[in-house]
This record gives sequence, C-alpha cells and structure tokens, in this order.
Amino acid sequence: MTERVPVLITGGGVAGLTAALLLQQQGVAAVLVEKHARTSPQPKARRFNQRSNEVFRSLSLGDAVAEASAPLASFNGMLAGTTLADAQWPEITEAMRASFAKHATMGERSPAPSVLCPQNVLEPVLRDAAEARGVSVRFATELVSFTQDDTGVTAELRPADREPYRLEAEYLIAADGSRSPIREALGIPRSGYGHLADNLDIAFRADLTELVRDKRFNLCTIENPAASGAFVSVNGTDRWLFSTSDFPGSATLDEPGWRELLRTVVGVPDLDVEVLGRMPWESAMHVADRFAHGRVFLAGDAAHAMPPMAAAGANTAIADVHNLAWKLAAVLRGTASAALLDTYHLERYPIAYATAEFSSLVSGHLGTMVKSVTSGEGPRFDPSAAVFGVQYDAGAFIPDGRGPAPVDHYGPAGRPGTRVPHAWLDGTDATDAPDAPRVSTVDLAGPGFVLLTGPDDRRWTAEADALGVPLVHVDNPAWLTEVELGDDGALLLRPDAVVAWHSTSDIGLRDAMSRLLTSPVAVSA
Repeated sequence: MTERVPVLITGGGVAGLTAALLLQQQGVAAVLVEKHARTSPQPKARRFNQRSNEVFRSLSLGDAVAEASAPLASFNGMLAGTTLADAQWPEITEAMRASFAKHATMGERSPAPSVLCPQNVLEPVLRDAAEARGVSVRFATELVSFTQDDTGVTAELRPADREPYRLEAEYLIAADGSRSPIREALGIPRSGYGHLADNLDIAFRADLTELVRDKRFNLCTIENPAASGAFVSVNGTDRWLFSTSDFPGSATLDEPGWRELLRTVVGVPDLDVEVLGRMPWESAMHVADRFAHGRVFLAGDAAHAMPPMAAAGANTAIADVHNLAWKLAAVLRGTASAALLDTYHLERYPIAYATAEFSSLVSGHLGTMVKSVTSGEGPRFDPSAAVFGVQYDAGAFIPDGRGPAPVDHYGPAGRPGTRVPHAWLDGTDATDAPDAPRVSTVDLAGPGFVLLTGPDDRRWTAEADALGVPLVHVDNPAWLTEVELGDDGALLLRPDAVVAWHSTSDIGLRDAMSRLLTSPVAVSA
C-alpha cells in the first residue's frame, strides 16, 4: 500500500529541517528524506543572523541554538597576517568604525541575537528537535524519481537498508542542494553571474587554544606564498577550517603534504595536526528562474546558490521555508486556495536574486571576501535595512499606499510586506530586566494570523472574534509611532512575522483576509 502524506521534503540540511519543524508547528505532517546517513560533517555556513534566530525562537529552539553556539560566543572580529601565528587585528579605519556603529544598533531591532553556530553543529540540533516532535525523518533514503499531476506528487524512494518504495504527497519541497536533481528534472533554468571562483575547504584538528587565547577570531585572512585564504573557527579549540583557492597541485597533494601546508599557514612548524577532510566548492551565483513548478517548490541552495559571505545562502534558505510553510499549511487546511502558493515565488525570488547578486560583488576565496570588509573597499550597505527592512514587491499582503520602504537605512514603519518592527510588550529591555521573561511583537506571529492593535482595541474586538483572529493590543507609544498607528489602529500579522495589512488601508479587515488567502473568509455568528 502506497504511503500518502501532506508534504514530502527532500534534503536534510538547514532548509529541509527548518521546513519540517515549521510545518510540524503548523500541524502538518511531513516526511523528510535525505540520501546521506547523517547531517553534514562540514562547518559550511556559520553566521546565523537575528532574523534566522527569530525563526528558531518561534520554534522554541532559542536556548538550544544558544547552547550549541556557546563555544564561539566570544570569537568575534577578523584577523589578518601571513600566518595565523603572526596575524593581528586590522587597523580600524573610519569606514570600519561606521560599519561597527551600524551593526551595534542591530541588537535593538530584534528579540534574538546573531550567533556563530557552524552548520555541522546546528543541523543535529534541528534534526533532534524534528524527531523529538514527531516528524518522520528518514536519513539514508534517496529520492530517485518523481512524477506530479493535478492531485499530487508520487516519489520513488530508495532506503540504504531495504527495497525502494513509493510515497504520495500533496506537495514536494526540494531542499536538495545547489545541484538539485529535482530542479534539473523539472528543467528549471538558472540565471546570474554563474561561476566566480574555485575554492577548497580543509577541515582539520589541532589544539590552537594557546595560540588564539588573546585573539579569538571569527575569520582570519592569510596571505602566504604557500596558500592564501582564511582560517575559520569551528569550535575555538581544536576544530578549524582553512578555506583557500583550489590551487594547482592540490589534487595530487598527499596526506603529509596537506599537514605540512597547514603547519606553514598556521605558522607552527611542529604542529600536531590531523586533516579531517577536504571539500572543493564553487563560489558562484545561480538563481533558479522559477521557485515553483506545479506542486514542487525549490528552497535553499536548490533555488539560489551564492557566495558564502555572512552565510547569506543559509539565512536566505531559512527565510524561504518560513515564507512557504504557513502557506502550504493554509492550503492544506482549506482556509486558503492554491493560488496563495503562487506568492511564494512572487515574494522570495526577487529577494533571493538581490541577495545573491550582492553577495557576488566580491569574488574569490573566503580571504578575499573578508579583506574586502576589513579594508572598507567592499560594497556598502545598511545591515539593519538588509536584515530587518526588506520589503516584498508583491504577494500575500495589501499595500497601504505609502510606497516602498527605504533601502539605505532601516525604516519599514509597519508597511505591509515588511517584517513587523520589534518592541518588548512588557516595556522592558534586556538591560533593564535581564532575567525577566519578555515577549516581543515579533514573537506574536503564528501559527495563524494575529491582529495587533493600539491600546484602544474596541474598534476591532468584535470583528477579530468573528474572523477567528487572535487580538493583542500593544501599549507601547514608541512602537505605535514607528509603525504609524494611532491608539485605535491595527496591523494584521502573518505567521512569518510579515505585516499583511495596515488599518490605514482603504480595504477593510475581512476583505483584506479574503484577498490574502485568495478565498472567502468564514465569519462566525
């Protein structure tokens, strides 16, 4: 008998596992398959920004991610030198001071921190949580083929330890990497700058605790005749990664040769070092021209491959599935028509393309990218606007006529299509009450729509109750001013913390929800 499930996810990386957790939170049973037997052993992405951590916080994983990232909590900043032993902090330029000042304000705009948490550390946290919450997680199981029609997707799955079997799903999420067999099977072309550079990551074990005791770094640029690149902290003690160009001769270098190369760039001739693995990778920009095809949706690297600066690809992947999961859930529950799913590509494609394009402005190995930041010669941007101020051009929201949000500074102002600004509901902040439980306006999102009102909510109580939408009034004058609401105004918040409707709109709340869900909204008596 063929198994049938609402959603099949292929790919057990950050995108796939986060999608599974978000769907489970929405009450949607998903099956996740991954051809490898375990999560990736490679550090890969490490810097997960505040917006991604807001997603983990919404999944009650904030403490687990904080614990996983604790070993690198004090590893900040960037070094440069000919070897790690002689590397020094760079001279602080005016451009760097300006950048530091902008980054310093980001903590005020979110209830969650930015963390250094290597992907090989984060993914087991996500997998454990998914399995503990009842998600069917099937590693060592490969999707070998699939077909789709108007009723669903039929997949042929091949476990490593038993015979292949069929599984039917209403929808398929392809989070199967930049070489996505699913995307290729669908014939979806990709656009962008294409190939930028060939790179090689060398993971190794060596106790460098004393060497880095007074210079705990996030990244260290190395310019050395033997090999130039960048050191990456994995656990801050004995696990490290050296990322370099795939230089001539690397393919024939034997194990002793690799150990000697690492001793040279570390700057310790007698270093006891163990090479754990080597991973060639392509720095490139490839963005799928369509993020959806019928009942199949691309997410993460399958949809957009980009250079790894600031873990842009992984953070974009989390935003992808945060956008998609609630829409799939609404359609599967019958509260929205399938037309809502068209807004996934409409919203995510322009953002992913712009992010990939920006990340590609500096090409080369990781050291080159880091140097562009420390020298102040890299592309300029406002980090708060990039992380918190992004606005969708069109999609599942009702424009209120105010025009687009600024891109050169933070100022979403509660516009529909932007992430709701953060404010503590209890009037405290982390400085005033570090041990007190706090709830942010961002935390109010999900699992369904939520209506945020000013302190005078009499105008909205009956309508929100009739529509089955929870109502929370926010008595925070600064926040009301920021989002341009009077005391009796309201915002409709999507499950992904994006503002869907603002009460200054010409369209009423009930009609707005019908348009958002592309389906008439039931009203209780």
